[in-house]
Amino acid sequence: MRRLVSLLGLGALAGGVVLLLAGVGAGARAGREVEVRLFVGRYEFSPPRVSVQAGDRVTFRIRSRDVTHGFAVEGTSIEATVLPGREARVTVPAARAGKLRFRCSVICGPLHPFMVGELVVEPNRWPLWGGALMLLVGFLASAGAARGAPRADLTRWRPVRWLLRRRALQFALILPNLAIFTLIVLAGLLGTATGATNFSTIFVWIAWWGLLVLVLIPLGGRLWCAMCPIPAPGEWLARGAIVGHRARPLGLGRPWPRRLQSLWPAFGALLLLVLFGLVVTTRPLVTALLLLGFTVLALATHLVFERRVFCRYVCPVGGLIGVYSLLAPLELRARDLAVCRECRAKACFRGGDAYPCPTFQFPGGGMARNTYCVLCTECLKACPYDNVALRLRPFGADLAVARGRRADEAWLALLLVGTALAHSVIKLGPWGFIKSWADLEAAGPFLLYAGLFLGVVVGALPALHLAVAWLSRMFAGARAVPVRRLFVDYAYALLPLGLGAWMAFTLAVVAPNLSYVPRVLSDPFGWGWDLFGTRATTWTWVPLRALPWAQLALLLAGLWGSVRAARTIVGQVLGEARARCGLVPVAGFLVALAWGFAVLYFG
Repeated sequence: MRRLVSLLGLGALAGGVVLLLAGVGAGARAGREVEVRLFVGRYEFSPPRVSVQAGDRVTFRIRSRDVTHGFAVEGTSIEATVLPGREARVTVPAARAGKLRFRCSVICGPLHPFMVGELVVEPNRWPLWGGALMLLVGFLASAGAARGAPRADLTRWRPVRWLLRRRALQFALILPNLAIFTLIVLAGLLGTATGATNFSTIFVWIAWWGLLVLVLIPLGGRLWCAMCPIPAPGEWLARGAIVGHRARPLGLGRPWPRRLQSLWPAFGALLLLVLFGLVVTTRPLVTALLLLGFTVLALATHLVFERRVFCRYVCPVGGLIGVYSLLAPLELRARDLAVCRECRAKACFRGGDAYPCPTFQFPGGGMARNTYCVLCTECLKACPYDNVALRLRPFGADLAVARGRRADEAWLALLLVGTALAHSVIKLGPWGFIKSWADLEAAGPFLLYAGLFLGVVVGALPALHLAVAWLSRMFAGARAVPVRRLFVDYAYALLPLGLGAWMAFTLAVVAPNLSYVPRVLSDPFGWGWDLFGTRATTWTWVPLRALPWAQLALLLAGLWGSVRAARTIVGQVLGEARARCGLVPVAGFLVALAWGFAVLYFG
């Protein structure tokens, strides 16, 4: 078996080199004049995908089937307006091999931001290069287990320690977000129904989502949870205080039902959210009602139950952020557990001069992972021995922590990878019929879409993951290890690749739609206001020439982190002696999954 593993590793290395050389070697044909008749209608181009050769000059003869549309080619200044009943002619030089996206540049309805088509310029070797690099990365990352690295204690710096111990800190973070949240809800309820001109959808699903996925989660983990406005009104009301500390809270303080003390409620809520994702992200009213619903639910749980059970068990965004916070380079931990063992007050968990941990975490009890820590810093304020530290650490450090791995978290990891894949098809793909199915235009097509979506996300992908776990056990000859344990533990290795895929997806969504932000700042309700003189800002491309390179880099970084984590996890579960054999199917699955994203984005 070890000889087979060595041969497979050498094969992966050789295959990667061959694919890279093959991609560099071929040449392009001489240019031609190509004419394409293109029809535009809500919300697709027909044909949705056009293939030409590098060097060709492509003339699009474009007609609208319904309303006024636009035609813009990413990474260029080419743009035209397509009026009903009139033909627009646009010439696009296919100078470079690869895939270009063209999209509607005139707001034409709810799904306008996702109305795209594809111009594939052959020979398109991006999928080939991506596959080669992924084979090489998979081979190199599997060479050895990740090693620990020292932590940097930020609270040793006096200004940081002083700031984190201020009771007003969290209020200062929440207050501006609460003001923006109020405007978002009002704009969604009272403003225009067109998502691209409403503050609600643009700020939530472009500005906030981009900031969350591209900055806050990778660098701060659950930092957003420390400033989230949704649970704030309920928490303030239950505590009977906004900034100060009240010894006797006003809420009923009942315990959360034991059967629901897991992330399964968050899993179910997130599954529904992503299933109806196209409707939620394009309708201001739906966005507003969703946020209001979360706020009311958080308020009710605060008044009835103890602490922030909404954030701990129910919030779908909290579930997403929680599992990805295992990758973040920031942690809040006890500085010296020996001091905690001698402490009788346990103020970090029970409360005292500060509130107890709102999500039932116990730094003094050996809290070793980020999943449920919302970085509120109450434990840092409560500790009488100044024994809680905010530290910098290596990326993905918590993936090596074997204690506390759970089935609900594993299924969340699988759900997030599956939905990243599904939404890349739905929102970034050129297939208009899929968008119409997902948009709830009719019950029958939506039910078909829902069946396919659920079949892939909670059916096919987990089944493949289960097969990988079984193959890993067979390759390693470790039949005494339960497959269920391998299924759960190996799912954590999907987290770096999943986050990389979500970041690549988010870049492709945010970059072409970010220019709507100045417009809605001046006219948040779509009522014709021009508060800051930016209402007349026209739709323009954010420079996108570097987008494929950035997406490929994110996928490769995610794959590297996943294979490194898999190497560590396989060694923990199967033993170091069997780790190389058991890693082969896991690493192969991760490389195949990463290449699947590359084909979707570049193929």
